[in-house]
Amino acid sequence: MSSRESKYSLQNDTKERERLDLQHAYIKHGFNGNFAAPVDQILRSGARVLDIGCGSGIWILELAEEYPNSHFIGIDMAPVVLKDKQPDNVEFITHNVLHGLPFEDNSFDYVFARFLGAGYTKSQWKEIAIPEYTRIAKSTGWVELMECDIVLKCNSKDNSKEVDLINKALVDLCDATNLYFNIAGEVKGFLEEGNRYNNINCLEKRLPVGPMGETVADMGVKDFQEIWKLFKTPIIPLMQVSEEEYDAIYESAIQYLKTIGAKWVFSRAWGQKV
Repeated sequence: MSSRESKYSLQNDTKERERLDLQHAYIKHGFNGNFAAPVDQILRSGARVLDIGCGSGIWILELAEEYPNSHFIGIDMAPVVLKDKQPDNVEFITHNVLHGLPFEDNSFDYVFARFLGAGYTKSQWKEIAIPEYTRIAKSTGWVELMECDIVLKCNSKDNSKEVDLINKALVDLCDATNLYFNIAGEVKGFLEEGNRYNNINCLEKRLPVGPMGETVADMGVKDFQEIWKLFKTPIIPLMQVSEEEYDAIYESAIQYLKTIGAKWVFSRAWGQKV
């Protein structure tokens, strides 16, 4: 495989876009906002903003409405399909970031990228992704990264066997594909390497995934119901189980989340380009 090929393997269909929208609402609620970098005033005045790996486009669409003076560009390997008319201050580009971002140097006031752990290998993060983010950000512009760990932290070890089995399989998949599924603790370090950024900050949160009964926790369970389905095909061989056996493990793991719950680790890191 070429060093500029992505291993991202999740689907791009209506159901997955709905899951991404749900996940967006979950994160926004859990972090009390759409971003952490100090860019509110820049966006109000009028900025050029890039969302890398924009998915369903929901992040851009919300910010474009809130900040009409700014121009937003979303880039993703898959085309963005909108239900409604595209706002005038928004554009979407279909492009593989690992082939290089199709923008001039020093083009953006704010570069935002999240949940790309399943898209880049460890070397691609450091050799392609971060250097490209840096290249296209303006001097004194902001870059913000947001990533998560795919492995959940169980609230109790009692009856958590099935969750532990899926967690282990996802770690094994990470190792087998050289991807960064557990990347939350790494994002600040990406910005610290190479003395490219000043004013680096990081915010880590452990958001609830169950038990059921509270808005954020409920959304977390719904997200993992879909995430564990999405990873079913690649992790079954690693678990050495049949589809039927996996389905039984899955149902027990979801029941654990609904009744006992777990924590999902997220990290946002942001810095200002030197």
